[in-house]
Amino acid sequence: MAVVTAKQIAEKLGLSPAAVSLALNGKPGVSENTRALVLEAAMQMGYVKAEAAAPPHQRTICFIRYAGTIVSIAEHTSFASFVLQGVEARAAELGYSMQVRYHHIGDLYDPQTLAQFRKADGIVFLGTDITKAQLPEIEQFLQCLDDIPVVVVDNFHLSGRVDCVGNDGYGGAKSAGEYLLRTGHERIGYVRARPRLRILAERERGIRAALEEAGKELCAVVDVDISSEGAFQAFDAWVKQKPHLPDALFAENDIVAAAVIRVLRKHGYRVPEDVSVVGFDDIPMCEMLDPPLSTVHVYKEELGITAMELLHYRITHGEVPHCDPGHATHSTTLSTRFISRFSVKERT
Repeated sequence: MAVVTAKQIAEKLGLSPAAVSLALNGKPGVSENTRALVLEAAMQMGYVKAEAAAPPHQRTICFIRYAGTIVSIAEHTSFASFVLQGVEARAAELGYSMQVRYHHIGDLYDPQTLAQFRKADGIVFLGTDITKAQLPEIEQFLQCLDDIPVVVVDNFHLSGRVDCVGNDGYGGAKSAGEYLLRTGHERIGYVRARPRLRILAERERGIRAALEEAGKELCAVVDVDISSEGAFQAFDAWVKQKPHLPDALFAENDIVAAAVIRVLRKHGYRVPEDVSVVGFDDIPMCEMLDPPLSTVHVYKEELGITAMELLHYRITHGEVPHCDPGHATHSTTLSTRFISRFSVKERT
């Protein structure tokens, strides 16, 4: 496999090599948005830092960014890059070197790939795109890892086998729904991504619970693709057939929310004067949208930090739950908080 260089990443993104170097090495001098873009591109291109080749005495962590074939949420958001920053920062503090790998499910069983994984002392596995149907394949992958501990981030499907860390999607979406109700919105619609994932289903359960407690129901549910352009096209088609829009729309993530705002503006609707819009994740682009997006903040870097601390515990105690059912697994849920900006109008 050809070695990917920082210069190639710079050329792909249209940035200077100096800016890419600052972003890759965690140094100041670039915006958080640029840093996220660089780290995202680095993962997709298979970039590995030179220092990842650790001396024999230094422990090594492998961060696996899994890209699903059924769903591709991880492909369309900078969420992963912030989780990686958290893992990398805590790993450095604990004395580990880092390797970052970007794989699809079939790639995980390549003999050379497995050989690299087996050299690691532990693995942080970003599982955003894992579906229930893929669990047998992931189980097989765990068996191939032998006695290497694994912590999965952003997915609880494997909580009975490995330690898992994720966000409170239910509570976050419920808080968004409650906020919209408190600000006088009577008719609330839901723009959701397809296909469905457990983490997204929790968000849907949360928004519905908020309305149910107030004696209300969603006035509309719009299914869209998870990509920015796919969401734009699907929501655009829906708006063309829907002359009476809801008072507010809760979008399943910020990428979808941004597409919703684009469509509304295309059709002459004002946000938030005509329709309020709320997202989920609080990625950097939220503050750059017009208007800045109200959203549910997810503690992305803290997810990485928590995952790394769990992994360090397993490594230092010699515990590998997926090999020894005598060890209970940890399922850790991080809280969220609602961020009010200017995409929601007070209607009371």
